[in-house]
Amino acid sequence: MQPLSMSSLELSVGGLGSPVALGPALDLDPLGGSSPFQLPAPVSEMERPMMAEMATRAMDEFIRLAQAGEHLWVKAAGGREVLNVDTYDSIFAKPGSSSFRGPDVHVEGSRDSCLVLTSAIALVDMFMDSSKWTEFFPTIVTRARTIDVLVNGMAGRSESLVLMYEELHVMSPVVPTREFCFLRYCRQIEQGLWAIADVSVDLQRDARYGAPPARSRRLPSGCLIADMSNGYSKVTWVEHMETEDKTPINQLYRDLVLSGAAFGAHRWLAALQRACERHACLVTPPHRDIAGVTLEGKRSMMRLSQRMVGSFCASLSASQQHRWTTLSGPGAGVDDAAGVRVMVHRSTDPGQPSGVVLSAATSIWLPVSCDRVFAFVSDENTRSQWDVLSHGNPVQEVSRIPNGSHPGNSISL
Repeated sequence: MQPLSMSSLELSVGGLGSPVALGPALDLDPLGGSSPFQLPAPVSEMERPMMAEMATRAMDEFIRLAQAGEHLWVKAAGGREVLNVDTYDSIFAKPGSSSFRGPDVHVEGSRDSCLVLTSAIALVDMFMDSSKWTEFFPTIVTRARTIDVLVNGMAGRSESLVLMYEELHVMSPVVPTREFCFLRYCRQIEQGLWAIADVSVDLQRDARYGAPPARSRRLPSGCLIADMSNGYSKVTWVEHMETEDKTPINQLYRDLVLSGAAFGAHRWLAALQRACERHACLVTPPHRDIAGVTLEGKRSMMRLSQRMVGSFCASLSASQQHRWTTLSGPGAGVDDAAGVRVMVHRSTDPGQPSGVVLSAATSIWLPVSCDRVFAFVSDENTRSQWDVLSHGNPVQEVSRIPNGSHPGNSISL
């Protein structure tokens, strides 16, 4: 792919902070219910040209970052690429660069690429649909909404521009979520090559929405998607954000967050690969018979398991809509996450039994590898050793449905 010629940029996207507030402090009252979630008002006609210009500049900067060489990207541990912030600031000088950052602000920039088992146009459709976006990334995106469609675009979504809201999480009640109101701009560069660019917008015109304790903004980020004409697409992902943390990050998660691994490009692509493989398994008949499971039964189980994963991931979020209370241990402190946290909420989701749901969570270090822990909890022969609901009785696996290339990606009945 030939490098694209892009103009020099001076992109300013406003101050740090998300304009969305999700209600007052919460408690354990299961009947109280959280405050209704509110989105900022749709974009006015006067604001649309300004946002269109902002999105165009963000697209140009993102493509330059996606195609830049070693002067902007350096190799970190594990071979991952991280942004050289000093070089970036010198090239893309703008308000909010190094001399304007407060002491609590840290910058995360990462880039990665991989092949995924789906077409480019299917990925574009997923990116531009907030419901599909949440469904594809339940381990990262706890909520997403389309606030306004600024430009519908041409056939195939090229030149589409939407204003979106999303909340990102690490699946732990001790790590604050990150909220963004951002523009998402889609452009077809050439046949089979697409670019999706994101950039935060400053919507503090809606003062009633306030700002959360951990304030973040997404600098020009996004994906280059190249259709490989064999059922695969090559995706180059750039993630670039600034976050202002008013409270220290929990000791157990500090390295994960500050290294950029928690919200970086590598994690997004790993989740995307798994989601695409799972979708391919859903729509493709199995190569061999699965004991005791028909084709339609397989698809029903896969859809059910996806809803289970979505519910599980959402239940672990530190979202301000959730009411976590520490029951035991000093877990509320900065350097200890071992306290048991509980949350009570009403179940109102479609397809879920109505009633009150109790969730409990804790975090611990174990002196073994993550692969060994995964093998232990996924093996039916060892389940009785840790699952109190089995009451010490053996568990028998009736059937196993693969939903990815890795042997561990499967559904067990």
